[in-house]
Amino acid sequence: MSRWPADRSRAELLRALERHAAPFTVLSGASRDWASALFVGARHRLALALDGDAAAERAERLRAALPETELDLRGGFVADLEAIVTWLGDRPVLGIEALTIEEAETLCVSRDVRRAG
Repeated sequence: MSRWPADRSRAELLRALERHAAPFTVLSGASRDWASALFVGARHRLALALDGDAAAERAERLRAALPETELDLRGGFVADLEAIVTWLGDRPVLGIEALTIEEAETLCVSRDVRRAG
């Protein structure tokens, strides 16, 4: 089980995306804990309806740029991100699948807090 719950890492991912993609409306979001032999994190699926002027152009620019963009997550990082653009009527929707990984330091602090409690 993750020491950095999926809902917390999704909130961090959305906070980091605001810097690059705002304004947007979250249409849907699902996250689940994820772990490998070496890492702990979460998988996320998000649908963001882009708002504002030039939303269509921004959506295409984000689709191309986000997979290579370093997003600033407190306590973790984005290990993998894919983005697609779909449409909801005349609004572009940015679909995002991402894997976030908890940094080792955060994991150690979480263990220490649980031992102290």
